[in-house]
Amino acid sequence: MKPLLQNHPRDLNFPVRPQWRQYEKYRRQQPVLYAIATLLVTFALLDFFFLIMLVQKLVKDPAPLTGAQWTAIIGFIALVSLFFVVARYIGTLPLREQQRYYQVNGITWLSEEKRQALRLELVDIYKGGYWSETLEYYPLAALQGPGKYHTFTPADANLYKKDLDQSWGILTTDNYRKVAQQLLTKGYHAEPFAMTVSLRNESREVSTRLAALTGLPESYILSCVEHRPGGRPPKLIWGYECWRLIVISRDAYMAGHITAEEAWKNILQAADYVYELFDDFTDFCNNYRLGNAFWSNSFEVTNERTVAYEKYLAQCDWPMKHLPWPAAKGIQLPEAMATGFATELAIAKSLQQQPGGLN
Repeated sequence: MKPLLQNHPRDLNFPVRPQWRQYEKYRRQQPVLYAIATLLVTFALLDFFFLIMLVQKLVKDPAPLTGAQWTAIIGFIALVSLFFVVARYIGTLPLREQQRYYQVNGITWLSEEKRQALRLELVDIYKGGYWSETLEYYPLAALQGPGKYHTFTPADANLYKKDLDQSWGILTTDNYRKVAQQLLTKGYHAEPFAMTVSLRNESREVSTRLAALTGLPESYILSCVEHRPGGRPPKLIWGYECWRLIVISRDAYMAGHITAEEAWKNILQAADYVYELFDDFTDFCNNYRLGNAFWSNSFEVTNERTVAYEKYLAQCDWPMKHLPWPAAKGIQLPEAMATGFATELAIAKSLQQQPGGLN
């Protein structure tokens, strides 16, 4: 297997490869090399003009080349060759620095199981040009090791601490574990979705709006609250709940709240639930987008997810996209997932039917 090499952070080309545009882009990071390359080009151009005059002279008056003329020719070739060597060295800097980051931390390709789990976040990872093949989706300052990086700036853990606090109120390990437990057992919006679509959708206003927000058939939305053949439970919006668990677990690891082992334990657990509930990656993505639409009830927010998914389908050629969909393991699901909140729905329906009950 080839050594691990991903896309350059924020770039969609996978894997990162030498590009001429990086020669100009990184001139501030490599000023000495850039100056040498510039001088080589300058001298090569001066020499080139001399060669043009030499050719014109030889055309008019053919004569054997003198030693000075041979020196000029050889010098031009040498200058151009040296320029290409230096320019390529600058252009391949992103490759070398990414490889150094992995070597410092002993990072190699993940197991197939872990890659399949991270694939569940691939649509949004591809949208941002982040890393898909490592637990961290962006280089971390805590893992950068000795030496300076010129082509990317490893992110400080405080960036992820701030995001987790603002989005989830997570500032400690215990905060994370409480949120993770909720997402992996009852979710935050799965029960309200079940109640709303099952009991408060008589005129189809809710399902019609969700269909309009997501572009999904209304029949798909209604099917998500139905029990399926073979004793399979309703999908509800568990794709969205499990997706969020994967996101916050990666963020919590990058923030330094949890270890890689704890992050993987929860991510792989969420992935196993997904494989039990959904038939393929498309089914999972549709459900994730449905959950996002139910949570936000906003066309702007939902359309952003739709556009990202369509871009992924049309443009993404990353290796992870082509992974097979794992077969369900037949694991035991949490009660809320396994029953689709059947007890809660029955109680709510009973109360709704009583005079003065839920309306």
